Amino acid sequence: MRSFIVLISLIMLQGCLATAQKQQEALDVAKAAAEQCASLESDLATLNSQQKASLRLLRDQAKAQQKAETLRNTDQSCEQLRQSLDNKTVVGAVEWSVVDYGNLQRIARARMDTGATTSSINATDITEFERNGERWVRFKLADGEEVALVLERYANIAQAGARKDRRLVVKLGIRLGGIEQVAEFTLKNRSHLNYEVLVGRNLLRDLMVVDVAQRYMLGGKPEPSQSESP
Repeated sequence: MRSFIVLISLIMLQGCLATAQKQQEALDVAKAAAEQCASLESDLATLNSQQKASLRLLRDQAKAQQKAETLRNTDQSCEQLRQSLDNKTVVGAVEWSVVDYGNLQRIARARMDTGATTSSINATDITEFERNGERWVRFKLADGEEVALVLERYANIAQAGARKDRRLVVKLGIRLGGIEQVAEFTLKNRSHLNYEVLVGRNLLRDLMVVDVAQRYMLGGKPEPSQSESP
């Protein structure tokens, strides 16, 4: 009986030893798994940091490229502006002009208006008539002098409120500084306005560039010349 008890005790001891060994092995496996997880987390953190650095680099490169593109476009715009200024005269918002009506000249301040298609001149008592089979127009200047010129055409000028003003058009000579041109002018009573002459795009185009911050860039009040017709 005693021998049987000893045998049973030995068997139980071996079982306990085996269980303890398995528990140790399980602990070792768990420890290795924890260490592997910690290493993986570290690797993921490093990868995440590298990805953020790469994204910052890409953003910086994109900003630098966009800035370079903006500078190139600015340079191109400046070059186009420089080219557009070639052979053009810079004028102020208001300049002195000499207007040639054929048999007389008048000096008047002219306002530059890039929004107007056709230039305009002050005229009152406008009357159409026929001469030698042609349509003519007679009108008075601000000083009361009467002028008669060939009627070139009619122009519909858009006004505020979508209303159109039908005006008579004549050709006149005009001198602005050293620029002399013959151009079309619409006739309009401008006596209530500050300037007798309005210079539109038909005169400005290809000849002048307007600096709206300046005035009288072409010089002071000129002297009329009866012998010289622009």
